Amino acid sequence: MDNQTTHHSGQPPRKAYLAKRQALQSLLETPEFNPGDRIPAERDLADMLGISRMTLRKILNELIEGGILERHGNRGTFLTSTAIERPLAQPVQLGISKIVEMNGAVPSSKLIFFHRAAASSRIARLLMIKTGMPILIIKRLRLADTKPFCLETSYLPQERVPGLCAEDMLQDTSLNQLLAERYGIVGAFDEGTIRVGIMTPEERELLQAEPGSPALTYRGVIFDRQRRPNEYLVSVNHPHRVAFRIATTL
Repeated sequence: MDNQTTHHSGQPPRKAYLAKRQALQSLLETPEFNPGDRIPAERDLADMLGISRMTLRKILNELIEGGILERHGNRGTFLTSTAIERPLAQPVQLGISKIVEMNGAVPSSKLIFFHRAAASSRIARLLMIKTGMPILIIKRLRLADTKPFCLETSYLPQERVPGLCAEDMLQDTSLNQLLAERYGIVGAFDEGTIRVGIMTPEERELLQAEPGSPALTYRGVIFDRQRRPNEYLVSVNHPHRVAFRIATTL
């Protein structure tokens, strides 16, 4: 039967289904809704979107699995609260672990890989070293209360961190603290950008995000007080678990 899938599942054709799902997401992204808000009742949403309650529940379940929504028992369905607020002008010395603690969560991390490589011309320029010089590439998944919220990749000139190895990063070690205590390297300021992009399949899997999810990606260089680059950092942030906070003073 040509309409076998539609008949048995009670769903509209896939294209129409995805359009309705996108319509719901667009509705929830309007200024009327903030993270942590309860969404309208299923009956009201189904009427607004012109779909059956069964189809709506399937969409809601997918958004829950994707971390966009969460159910709170009999209280209803809510937009997921932002897990971590990162100050846009954060002091470099804070480090991500301290920021997680300031958000009332327990920080942890998982080492994805620790790799030695030769610096490309771009990385060499950012770190102010010669092309081909040895660097360390450290990729870590950062978690708050066991939920992944950002994926960080650090590029370090190997000559400044002799003896640093993967074992040093296996016990939720703070890289900032390790650099300060072992090598006397203290970050004083950073220069970088934040852009919106689409996650790679690896990033999506590690951050437990939906296909096609955007990411807030920070790329920047961290300098010491002598304006020497300590580290080039790429931080890919989950769009529903991280918000960058802006604060200005007169």
